Amino acid sequence: MGKVVLAYSGGLDTTVAIHWLKHRRNFRVSVLTVNLGYDRDIDVVGERALSAGAETVHVVDVRRTFLKHYCWKALRAGAKYEEAYLLSCALSRPLIATELVKTAHNQGANVVAHAAPPLGNDQFRLERCITALDPRLRILSPIREWNMKTRTEVLAYARLHNLEIDDRGRDPYTRDQNIWGTRASGGDLADVSKEPEDDVWVWTKDPLDAPDEAELVTIHFLKGEPVRLNDDKLEPIELMEELNSIGARHGVGRVDLIEDRLLGFKNREVYESPGATMLHAAHDALERLVLDHDSLKLKRYMGTVYAEQIYTGNWFSTIQESLAAFFKQTQEYVTGSVTLRLFKGSVSAIRGESEFSTYDRELATLRDEGGDLGQGGSDSMLAWARMQQLTRAFKQRPRL
Repeated sequence: MGKVVLAYSGGLDTTVAIHWLKHRRNFRVSVLTVNLGYDRDIDVVGERALSAGAETVHVVDVRRTFLKHYCWKALRAGAKYEEAYLLSCALSRPLIATELVKTAHNQGANVVAHAAPPLGNDQFRLERCITALDPRLRILSPIREWNMKTRTEVLAYARLHNLEIDDRGRDPYTRDQNIWGTRASGGDLADVSKEPEDDVWVWTKDPLDAPDEAELVTIHFLKGEPVRLNDDKLEPIELMEELNSIGARHGVGRVDLIEDRLLGFKNREVYESPGATMLHAAHDALERLVLDHDSLKLKRYMGTVYAEQIYTGNWFSTIQESLAAFFKQTQEYVTGSVTLRLFKGSVSAIRGESEFSTYDRELATLRDEGGDLGQGGSDSMLAWARMQQLTRAFKQRPRL
């Protein structure tokens, strides 16, 4: 019997995959559960895996790594797939793949497995990343091989073999959740002519039921990374959890998106990213205050390219590394604070401050005594004002 390491979430498909790999393919199964901040009892998940037939359970807490080295990178880049999706699921896959390869090496296994749906994006993301990290590993996808075609059949298999599943296994929607956001698809969402049912949303309050008073939140950044919330300096996990709690209370971060998948067809996806939405809004406002026109324009375009690379699973690629270096350079002076107003699902940046601001109030309000631009004509005066603004912006920045 060979050994396989399975990426295990504790859900229906991965639980059935343990039993199927053991009894239909004669593998000794080890499972890896990666804690990315989703709301599941890790001990219960481990017990479920052992009950389904796993030999060993390995759990790694990578929440801080996920935020610092994946989510913050996407934030600095302003990465949004199709201008809306903040990549919560896509960002986690290269990290899961990394931990899966590590565990396979440590366990002496030459086979890894996952239970990503055959019509979804995650199979490509996981397998591209695994292959980039170790092309010698064999990759199995039980869900592509077994004969069960519907969720009902998978549930019937679980009942037949007395496999423990929780209420999420009976959920009509396919879901994924981590500290950066949640996603849902399938079920009634397939009918795009209808509004999502209330049971789709698991994290955020309905904006219509959110507080009737706005709340102000100030986020402080250091070189493009969030470091303080209001007056409190917080570690990444604590900061993100607090932002998620505040944003969810105000119904912030809901997205209902008709999305282009990797296989070439459109699918309806529903996302909830309260904290990430707030961070992107604040970071965007700070960049507008600090970056010059040409840098900001180029960065916005490159951010869409970066989002595409993440979405398609090209995290371990030359272009991703090159783009990451570009974004890191643009963030050298993205330091300061932005205050957001949250109200019934909306997020608005209402003020910002930075010692590296390129905004010049004197130039922005330049007028002669009569209230008009000077005699040189509006074009020449505006050109002169722009030149002065750029000159001052670069002079005020320290040289390394």
